[in-house]
Amino acid sequence: MRPTLVFLSFSTLLFPVLAEITLFQNYSGSTFFDRWTFFSGADLKTPGNVLYISEQQNNDLKLAFLNEAGNAIIKVDNTTDGSADPNYGRASIKISSNDSIPLGSLIIMDAVHLPFGCSVWPAFWTSGQVWPDQGEIDMVENVNLQTANQYSLHTLQGCQHPQSLADPIETGQFISSDCFNQTNGNEGCVVRDPSNNSFGSAFAKNGGGVFATLWTSIGIKIWFFQRGSIPADIGTSSPNPSAWGTPSANYPASSCPMSQFFGSQTLIFNIQLCGQFAGGTYGPPCQGQCTDLIQHPENYNDAYFEVKYVNVFTGVEDNTKITPSTSSASGASSSTSASGKTSSSSTGAPSQTSGSSSNAAMPIVYPSLELMALSMATLSTVGVLFSGAL
Repeated sequence: MRPTLVFLSFSTLLFPVLAEITLFQNYSGSTFFDRWTFFSGADLKTPGNVLYISEQQNNDLKLAFLNEAGNAIIKVDNTTDGSADPNYGRASIKISSNDSIPLGSLIIMDAVHLPFGCSVWPAFWTSGQVWPDQGEIDMVENVNLQTANQYSLHTLQGCQHPQSLADPIETGQFISSDCFNQTNGNEGCVVRDPSNNSFGSAFAKNGGGVFATLWTSIGIKIWFFQRGSIPADIGTSSPNPSAWGTPSANYPASSCPMSQFFGSQTLIFNIQLCGQFAGGTYGPPCQGQCTDLIQHPENYNDAYFEVKYVNVFTGVEDNTKITPSTSSASGASSSTSASGKTSSSSTGAPSQTSGSSSNAAMPIVYPSLELMALSMATLSTVGVLFSGAL
């Protein structure tokens, strides 16, 4: 029996059991804003026509607060008339999380409203501590009156989104392949969501939805689920991306090694006005010049996030296999060119999101190599025990 005990110890060391997924951070309810830092002043790295306000200023202006439903509101000032000042910069919010997110994380954001309107440029994104060396992941971003969300990465030279593959890796529309921050005005490698309900007024009219980003050594996958198609597990303490079908956007590590182009990430919410992206693509049906709107508060009644929660999980493995899926609704959308940005625990259990389970085709899930090895080791151990009994 002594050899058996030695074999068990060796097997356990060689083939460890995978760590379980862990809720790293939950931002929701009365503690939503507790672990964020407010950026204040003009953003010279991503210039536009806003002046971000400090946390102290927000105590008076209340552009970041909880509404009666207990959801977090992050908005542009829509009450101050700036017509007397030709150089007026409208007050807005930019906040970054105090917690850094490591590789092997799942980020889930449930929103019922996203900012939209002529001249409006919102984003929910992540940035490495050193930009662009440690990368950027744009999970929610578009401008003006666009109706489809766009996903993008911004990195040092060498990271690419595959231009063509034999099998589809995403449901979204491929726009640009080069993630290098100096290509095409820092456009990034862009994928457009197939749903015209993933951004703009239609997003809010349909009850909003959930954006989920899986970042592992395998790559980066981003899903969007409309309110009526949110998987039942997504708002629980055990979300399971392997059951969510083909993502809206997929950036495999085969063409963008994660450890080479990304470091620990910080979450960021912000709403810019005009600037390179919203101003650079401004046009009909928006009227006049982009900057003409800045002085007039009524233009920004819809320029706000309403967020139910943000959950961040760590210890996540990617055991998914891409299969055709209906997890994201299809729909035509007009083309815009994204411009990237440069950048400088609260407690609580995840709340269950509303909506029925997705009818998406279930993917084939293969066990990880570690799990397969563990099973083999267990069988070998049983064999030794059996032979020892003889």
